[in-house]
Amino acid sequence: MLLLAKIGWRNLWRSPRGTLLTASALGLGLALLLVSLGLLDGGHAQMIDNAVRLGPGHVVVQAHGYQQTDSQDLLLSASAVSATEAFLQTETMRRVVRGLSPRLLASGLLSSAANADGVRIMGVIPKDERSVSLIPQRMVEGTYLGNDQQSGIVIGTELARRLAITIGARVVLMTQALQPSNAAASNASGGEMQSTLLRVNGIFRTGVQAIDAHVIQLPLPAAQTLLRVPDRVTLVAVLLEQERDSPIVARKLREKLAGFPVEILSWRQSMPTLARLFRLDDAFNYIMNAVVLSVVGLGILNTVLMRVLERRYEFGLFSALGLRPAQLAIMVIVESLTLTAISLTLGLVLGLSIEHYFATYGLDLRWFFASSLPAALVFDPIIYSRLSLTRIAWSVGIVFLTATVISIYPALRAARTKLPTALRVF
Repeated sequence: MLLLAKIGWRNLWRSPRGTLLTASALGLGLALLLVSLGLLDGGHAQMIDNAVRLGPGHVVVQAHGYQQTDSQDLLLSASAVSATEAFLQTETMRRVVRGLSPRLLASGLLSSAANADGVRIMGVIPKDERSVSLIPQRMVEGTYLGNDQQSGIVIGTELARRLAITIGARVVLMTQALQPSNAAASNASGGEMQSTLLRVNGIFRTGVQAIDAHVIQLPLPAAQTLLRVPDRVTLVAVLLEQERDSPIVARKLREKLAGFPVEILSWRQSMPTLARLFRLDDAFNYIMNAVVLSVVGLGILNTVLMRVLERRYEFGLFSALGLRPAQLAIMVIVESLTLTAISLTLGLVLGLSIEHYFATYGLDLRWFFASSLPAALVFDPIIYSRLSLTRIAWSVGIVFLTATVISIYPALRAARTKLPTALRVF
């Protein structure tokens, strides 16, 4: 075996140009695979982070049935919110929880002196919302809500344009008082129209049309007073340090809040469309990688097979000297595996170098979309690569397996060399 390995190694460098070209082709395939997987994982991680911070968080606690009905009357009780906050502030959970924010949601009509438009009301606690949401970080004019503020409002740029208002303008918010589904907590004012005068503190821009044109935020106490539901909220948004912890945290919350009429969902359950989009994107990326590897593999198969056919006289001579067919096959397989090792080394060096660049500086998509960016990318036009050790090991294993399978057919052709036909010079 050692002698066959030495012969296989020397055979590779009888044609250094062909060896290096073949190794470069397979190495390039591995590099492309590593870069594409790194950008895919990095892009998904950024999209998830933006989606949960513009949506209900990694985990959401809400009244039972709210996910299906989206009814504004389904509210969390003060005891359910307190139990949630107490559990998430324990020593164990504080290690994985970045922040939580109670929110009161409703629909309303926002009016200015120039126009009126339907809005999505979001009552929040400013200091809590800063740790969970992207909106406080996307202020383009004015300031976000203050912690000691009892009134005031922040709106999106598109809504400000429609209503023709600027910072400091006064607006009237009109909505219908909520009627909690719990009969014991209902009151006579449920369903009555309510209105209040608010001053615009700030204008934000997230890049998502549905948010910039319809969402407004105001302090939670002001929203509860307007909607006539003191001490009640619609949901509690929970932001985690790591997305992968969301199923575990959701399961523990379900166990803790088993006695309350609530539903606890991870982001994949609260935003199923986004989860399906990621699965579709993963499938498409895997198909493209399979096509790339197939093309590279066929090229390598053609190269290795031609090298075997060109050496028919050499294999005939080996057979005449006493090498058995199995030994000829082993020699060709050793050559192929050695070539694969060289290819993997080149691919890892090239792929990890490019991946490190994208992980450090990112892939800037602004040059591609010029001045017009899609809504899904406008708040993060630079994608940073994230490549895990598991992905690297998986990629190397796939390429190695591909090269090994490819080497079997040329090895069988070498083993089937027939005497004396192979020794004919003319």
